[in-house]
Amino acid sequence: LRFDKTGQYFVTGADDQIVKVFRLGVGSSRMNGNLKETSLPFNYCANMRGAVLVCTLRGHAGVIADIDVSADNAMLATASGDGDVRVWGLRDGSPIAILRGHREGANMVSWS
Repeated sequence: LRFDKTGQYFVTGADDQIVKVFRLGVGSSRMNGNLKETSLPFNYCANMRGAVLVCTLRGHAGVIADIDVSADNAMLATASGDGDVRVWGLRDGSPIAILRGHREGANMVSWS
């Protein structure tokens, strides 16, 4: 699990080879019978966990070992047991790059 720099998004990865991006505090609530979109931190009206799935990132063929978010909050990088490091757009999950070359799994990613 890794939060973005604003704390509004978090990213998960697991042994199912899938990376998921969630946004906290997005949902709708009823006020005076009208449906109103809210974007308050930790708004538990969004769902039982207070988060909404933004996108699902597929492409790795191994366990997701690590996730990191870039300093400008625009991209995230994932390392996997398949030996690949993948770079994605944080907001929409668009693929940006695949970095190959590790003989064994890629265990860690970190933006500098």
